[in-house]
Amino acid sequence: MADTTKDKIADTLERLLEHQSLDKITIKLLVTECGISRQSFYYYFKDILDVIEWTAHRKLQELLQESLQKDNYEEGILLFIDFAFENHYFIMRLLDSKHRGFIEKVIVSSLRSFLEDVISRRKDLISVSYGDMDAVLNFCTYGLTGLLLEASRNKNDNKEQLARQMHDLLLKVLT
Repeated sequence: MADTTKDKIADTLERLLEHQSLDKITIKLLVTECGISRQSFYYYFKDILDVIEWTAHRKLQELLQESLQKDNYEEGILLFIDFAFENHYFIMRLLDSKHRGFIEKVIVSSLRSFLEDVISRRKDLISVSYGDMDAVLNFCTYGLTGLLLEASRNKNDNKEQLARQMHDLLLKVLT
């Protein structure tokens, strides 16, 4: 149940995305489904993409915090995989919209934050020079994003095996 109007708007958008494309969802439809005024919507958000960005940031921050509390990074990666599988339809609807670039940017940004945090906590194991770190982070971020989206799209991969493979690839690149 939504605790705030912002949560209610975000939850309603997610529910609408289960049945229709992002391109078909309007602010009018969203506020009608929420039972709020347009004024209330615009108090919290500037447009539907703003709702998506806020929702993704909130969910991915929770996911990031949970993943960093795991005993090892492979378990943390598995959380991202589980999230992608559980939110498969939501993610695919967003990626199949005309706003694909924006959605990819949000996903990439979140995964990069995860990797930056992992690296900052394990500097002792990293053999990449400071000057090369940005390129390595980009390489790893886009690689993991691609693997994650492909696995989510197919939904036939062994999640534990994929987590191990992603973890091993990261270790090989970073150490």
